[in-house]
Amino acid sequence: MKEQPTTHPHRSRLSVVGKMTALLTGGLGIYYLVSEIWLWHLYRSDMVQGILSSFSDAIPRLLNVDFHLSTLAVALLFVCDALPVFMTALALMLIGLFFLRLSRNELWTRRNVRLLWVAGILNVLTPIVNSLSSTFQGLAISLDLPAGERLFQLTLGLSTDSLYEMVTGVVLCAFAYMIRESTKIHEENALYI
Repeated sequence: MKEQPTTHPHRSRLSVVGKMTALLTGGLGIYYLVSEIWLWHLYRSDMVQGILSSFSDAIPRLLNVDFHLSTLAVALLFVCDALPVFMTALALMLIGLFFLRLSRNELWTRRNVRLLWVAGILNVLTPIVNSLSSTFQGLAISLDLPAGERLFQLTLGLSTDSLYEMVTGVVLCAFAYMIRESTKIHEENALYI
């Protein structure tokens, strides 16, 4: 009679936890991505009007009914508004991929270290890009304004949420570094034995 292969209970639990975490983080990343695109698709004019009203203190003309932005300016507004969301979504999907690989028993590999490192860097950069996005939105609006009315507002600022996201990125990078170094130590020890 042929023996059935035994599975270790902690391996199956690791697989389930890894898959559930991958589903949660990857799904959240996809949700962020799709919802941002869908929001701009359904409510483009409202989104543009909201951005224009945020700059109307400096240039009241932006709220006039006869003022319209070119297609290029609207596309640039979309990119400036969506870039931080896309970066967050990508970081979440990379973390989901990390946990999916863990569930498949790919534990401390260079590919996983690279995934965590890139996700950490994205988490650090996203708040910076987010704070600069309104500066770039002002420049995009200025494309359609006459020479004397162009706008440049430098916006830099970090909130508590931004700092939290940056610290999370630093922790991910530190974790990736620790995995890489522990893998090197393990490989060195294997050579001595």
